[in-house]
Amino acid sequence: MSTTESEQIGKQEMKRQTKAKIVSDFETKGFVAVERSAGAVNYVALKPDAESPFVIASVYGDRRGAASIWVKDECFEILKDNGSVKADDDRNIKDVSFFKRGMDWQVEIHDLNDDLIPKIIDASVIVRDSILALEAEREAIKADKLAKAAEREERMAAKRKTPF
Repeated sequence: MSTTESEQIGKQEMKRQTKAKIVSDFETKGFVAVERSAGAVNYVALKPDAESPFVIASVYGDRRGAASIWVKDECFEILKDNGSVKADDDRNIKDVSFFKRGMDWQVEIHDLNDDLIPKIIDASVIVRDSILALEAEREAIKADKLAKAAEREERMAAKRKTPF
């Protein structure tokens, strides 16, 4: 979007469109958007599915830029490793881990055509997939433990004497 286009639609409209595009792009990759608020601040939490307790990223408004995406540390490390974010970038990147919302880094997005948006989404997909794989592994271990406990209970029940 050129400067004249953003001036024509107005700053507030550009911010609204940018946030909507980010959420839409995440939904295209299989995320579920959940509207939330923290006090007076409204934001969109992006989850693997509606029932999941895991929030992979969040979309907030931004004072300076059009929007900001809050990401987990794992996602930010991927972005740093592939050179998508650098110390000399013209964007605000802040530590937000102290807010205790499950996110570690706030990354400023300039406008709806910012080339960092798809890179953040791709990194978020990697983080989501690894979290879901770990969760599936935990569920399999839990099911195995429950099956072994039931088997032990049956063996113990067979050994017990009846009082009559």
